[in-house]
This record gives sequence, C-alpha cells and structure tokens, in this order.
Amino acid sequence: MGLVVSAYGPLLEHLTRRFGVSLPVAGATISVHFAGGLVGVLIAMRSMERLPARVTVMAGSGIASLGCAAVAVAFIWPFFLAAIFVIGLGFGALVLALNQLVAYSEGRRRAALLSALNSAYSAGAVAGPVLVVVFARDHFSLFFLATAAVALALILGAAGIVGRLPTATGSPSRPGLLVFVFIVAFTLYVGVETGTGGWMPSHLESAGLRSQEAATATSGFFLAIVTGRLLMTLMPARVPEHVIVIAGAGLGSVALLAASIGPLAPWAYIAAGLALAPIFPTGIVWLAKLRPGDSRATSWLFPAASVGGIAGPGAIGLVIAGFGVGWTPVVLALVGAGMSAAFWSATRLR
Repeated sequence: MGLVVSAYGPLLEHLTRRFGVSLPVAGATISVHFAGGLVGVLIAMRSMERLPARVTVMAGSGIASLGCAAVAVAFIWPFFLAAIFVIGLGFGALVLALNQLVAYSEGRRRAALLSALNSAYSAGAVAGPVLVVVFARDHFSLFFLATAAVALALILGAAGIVGRLPTATGSPSRPGLLVFVFIVAFTLYVGVETGTGGWMPSHLESAGLRSQEAATATSGFFLAIVTGRLLMTLMPARVPEHVIVIAGAGLGSVALLAASIGPLAPWAYIAAGLALAPIFPTGIVWLAKLRPGDSRATSWLFPAASVGGIAGPGAIGLVIAGFGVGWTPVVLALVGAGMSAAFWSATRLR
C-alpha cells in the first residue's frame, strides 16, 4: 500500500504527458485515491462489526488488486481516475481492518506494535519514489500489474486471521466531543503527511533540484517516517501517548515551515517525517485507551484519515494553481499548526 500511494507524487509529471493534463489536474490522483479510501473505510466500519475480521481483509486485498490491474490498462484520464478510486476503496478497507485489529489486541505495548505495523506501510513508501524514477516511468503498466499480483497473493495469507472487534452494547453510534476532536486532528494529520509526500517532489524541483534528487528526498521523507515508527517500538510503555503525539505534531510543523528556506528544504522535509512518524499509530492507541472496549470510537478516525487525504493534496493544488508551487511548505505548516492545536485540546477533554 505504501509503495503505490507514495508513487503518485513522483508520477505526476509523467501523468501530465501520458494523459495530456495539467499538473494541478494530475494532482487530483491523490485526492481520488483517498476518496475511494473514504468509501472503503465506511464500508469496513460496518463489515468489521458484523463479520469475521478476515473477510474485510480478504475483500480489501482483492479490490485493491483489481484497481491496480485497471490502472495498468487505463488509456484515458477518466478511466484512470476510476481505477485509482478502486485502489483507494481496497486500501481503505485494509487500513481500518489491520489497524483496528492491533489497536484492540491485548498487551501493554499496543502503541509499539501499531508503530511497527505502520512502519511496514512507510517502508513501501520509501521504495515508491525511487522505483518510479528507475522503473515505473518507462514501464508504467508493468509496475501496476506487479502490484496487482502482490495484492492478489495476500488474500491467501489473510485467511488465517481470526477474531472480531469489541463493540460496547448500548454505546452511541455517533462520536462524542472527544472523538470529534480526534477526527479533526487526524484529518489534518493525514492532510499534512499525504500533502507532503505528494507535492514535495514538485516543490523541490521548483527549488532547483533535479527530478531524481527530488525523488530521493521524497524517499528520505518516507524513510524518516519508517525510522521514527521503528524507534517507537523502543519507547518505554510508561511514556504517555498524548505527550508523544503533541510533541511530534509541534516539531513536525516547525520543520515543514523550515522547508520554505531553499537550501534547507530537503533536510527539513526529512526532519518533518521523523517528527510526524508516531502520530498516527500512537494517536489511535491514545483514543483506544480513553474509550476501551468499544472499537467504534477509533473507527471514526479512519474516515477522518481519508478526508484528510482528499482535502490535503487538493487544497495544496489550489494554492499551486493560484500562487505557485513555492507556497507548498507554508500551507503544510499551517495545517500542521491546526493539527497540533486539535491534539492539545483533546488533553483538556480527558
């Protein structure tokens, strides 16, 4: 999943030539993917309550495989976007199912386990931009056919998953104020992460870096996320989740603002990835501990993640169309500041 999503950004320039669209229009690829992810998450929220967990994981893998195969044979822009939507549909179901299974597992080190799970996603995201530069731009269809085959093969592995998620009897189906604050914070977080990964190649190229250098820096951003999440597995269980999340949000926002300074930009983006790394998995466990025994509380975070993935890159695309790609890090830093404020306010509601 990480490999495919991280490939969208470096592929934007290629898509403008392949389908004859402008760069801001090509940027819609990222938003369409997360629109499909939102639908997939909403469906998975219900299926995880009513069916064994393996059903959702197997269905998500199959749908993602179908979408990747469709992208490989897409010949016009609308068909390509429809295929991207299908990929997002499958990915949305997988993201919710896998994260929820770990978040509500037994044990004191759930945050560490969830960080390890999400580091696998980020590891794929490290490889994505480099593969685009050295392989996918010249072998576009083969790249997506290979990812389709991998997703299809994962269905067999998912057959061994057992168990269901806990759902408190009589608990409200709508989120309360605390959950709503987390929804806002997660929406902004995913907007920052996907917006950074999607638009930093174009921003760095506008700052004077060559295409391969920009792709390498983008891989560095995702490698920093992998590193940060792996380091989280060493974090003592006594460190409160809210401290980790709020510190990461604040430091990440400062680093993104520093990326507006030309010579610092590649390194600032990498520093931002390291700071942002623990927010998603640790935030899920933070809320799960505040609302134990009811997986519906944290399940709302995954539609929020999809909304952030839709709105974040799209909003940056509007800024680029109006003011130029140089404003990318400033917009990302402003969204990060809003995320930090939302997470801080959640501590007041405990």
